[in-house]
Amino acid sequence: MVILFNQAKRMPWEGRTSIYDHIRQQGGTVDGSLPDDEEFWAGSRMRWVAGGLDGALGHHAAPAGASEDVRELIRLLVKLTRKPGALKRKAVYEQLMKLDIGGSIDAVLEEIRQAPGIEPEPLFYEAKWFAECGAHRNVVKFGMAVLGLFRNEAAKDLLLTLGRHEEFTLYAAVAITNGMENSNDVLFELAQTVHGWGKIHTVERLQPDTPEIRAWLLRYGCPNSIMDEYLACICARNGELHEALSASRVDDELFEGATDIIQALLHGGPAEDIDDYEFAPQVVTDYVLLAEEQGRTAKHLTVILELREYLDASDEGWVQRLTAGWTEERRQATAGTCERILSKPMWQEVVIGAVKSGSPAEQWYGVSAARRLGVDIWQELFAQLTVNPLLDSHYLELMKSNNSMRIRELVDFAGQKLPLAEIASGPGEEMGFGEEFVAHRCLSSILQNLDRHEGIGLELIAAGLNSPVVNNRHMALTALEAWTAASWKARLSEVLVQVLAVDPDESVRERIRSLLEENGISNEQAAQGET
Repeated sequence: MVILFNQAKRMPWEGRTSIYDHIRQQGGTVDGSLPDDEEFWAGSRMRWVAGGLDGALGHHAAPAGASEDVRELIRLLVKLTRKPGALKRKAVYEQLMKLDIGGSIDAVLEEIRQAPGIEPEPLFYEAKWFAECGAHRNVVKFGMAVLGLFRNEAAKDLLLTLGRHEEFTLYAAVAITNGMENSNDVLFELAQTVHGWGKIHTVERLQPDTPEIRAWLLRYGCPNSIMDEYLACICARNGELHEALSASRVDDELFEGATDIIQALLHGGPAEDIDDYEFAPQVVTDYVLLAEEQGRTAKHLTVILELREYLDASDEGWVQRLTAGWTEERRQATAGTCERILSKPMWQEVVIGAVKSGSPAEQWYGVSAARRLGVDIWQELFAQLTVNPLLDSHYLELMKSNNSMRIRELVDFAGQKLPLAEIASGPGEEMGFGEEFVAHRCLSSILQNLDRHEGIGLELIAAGLNSPVVNNRHMALTALEAWTAASWKARLSEVLVQVLAVDPDESVRERIRSLLEENGISNEQAAQGET
C-alpha cells in the first residue's frame, strides 16, 4: 500500500532531465532529439521531423475547437492559479501530457482568455515553470504559449533557448511576437539559429524593417531543410529582391541567395510560386544577365536550364504572364541570354566535377544538369555505387537508362550487393523510413523502373514481394503488371500465392489477386498454394 501510495504521489517530471536543460546542454548545435522521444512516439509507425507535426497542422489543417479535454485543462488551471500547490500542478501536468497541444493550442489560449477564474500572476509563474522545468514536450509547449499572453522580456533567454530546437520554435516565435517590446529584433536573432520548420515559422513572422534583415532574407533566408518553396516568395518580397538585383553591384552571396529563391519560385508547391510574384519579369531578366558573368557552378547552370524551360514553355500560363508584366520581347531576349550562357564550353567540365564532388547537394545539381544537357554520367555514378552500394539516389538515376545492357549490369550488381535475404523477411506494414531501411529504399529505386525492362530482375522482384516495406511490394507488382506473364509466371507464381496468404495490406492482396486471375492462376489454386 505504501508503494502504491508513493507511486500515486510521484510527480511525472521527477527523475527526468527537463527539456530546457537538455537543449541548453547541447550548446549551439541542437540535434533534434528530446528526452521524451520514446514515450511520445510509442506505438507510432512514423516519427515526424522536429517541428513537422505542428508545421503540417499550421500550414495544412484548420484549428480545432475546444474539446472536453481542453475544458478539463481550464478547470484544473483555475484551481492551480487560485491556490497553487504541487498536487494541483501535477494534475495540470498530467492533463497536458495527454492533450494534443499542436491541434488545440489556439482553443486552449482562447479558453484561458475567457476563463473568469484564472489568476494572471500565478498563471505566468506556472507557465514559466512548465516551460523551464517540463520534461514532456506538450507541457513545455503549453508553458511557452501561455507566456505569449504576457509581457515576457524576463523569459527571453528561456524562449530563445527552447526555440533553438525546431520542435519549439513556433511556440517561441509566437510568444516573442506577442510579448516583447523589441519582438522583431529577438525574432531575427532566433531565425538565424534554426534551419527546418523553425526557420519557416520565424521567417514567415519576421518584419523586414531594417536593411540588415532585408539583406539576410535575400542571402540566407530562403534555404531550409524542409522545402525552400515555403519561404521563396516571402524572402523575395520582404527582401525586395527586384531592387537588390538591379543595383550597380551584386555580391556573390546575394547572387547565390537569388539563385535559391528563383529556383524555389520556379518549382512552386505548397506556397506562392513565380507566377504569384509580381516582380518576376524584372527579377528573372536581371538574374539571367548577372548569370552571364557570375554563373559558374552546377547549381547556377541548373537554374538557367530551368529558366530556359520556363521561358520556352508553350503552356497557357504564358497567356496570363503576358498580361502581368511580361512582354514577348522581354521573354525572347531573356531566353536568348539563357542560350548564350548554356553555349559556354565550360559546362561539361563543371557538371562532371559536381558529380564527382562527393557533396550530396552539389552532386544533385550535377546530375540534374547532366540529364538536361545529355552528358553521360552513368559510368561515373555506377563507379561510385561500387564503392558504396547503399546510395539509393544513384540506383534511381542509373535506372533511367534505356540501355538494356547497363540495366542488366546494375540489376546483377544489386543482386550481389544488396542484402536481399534480409530485405525479404516477410510482408509487413513498414513505411521504410530511417537508416534501418536504406537497403529497402535502394531496392525500391530499382523496382519502380523495372516495368520498362521486361524479364530483368526477377530475383529483386521476389525479394520486394517479401519485404516488410509496403512500397517495395507495390513497386514489385507494378513491374509484373507491366510484363507479359510468360516472363515471370514460372518463377514467381508460387511467391505471389505465398505472399497473398500472409500479406497484411489489403491493397497489396487485391493487386496480387487481380494479377493471378488475369494470368490464369485461379483463386482456388491460390488459396491452396498451387500453380
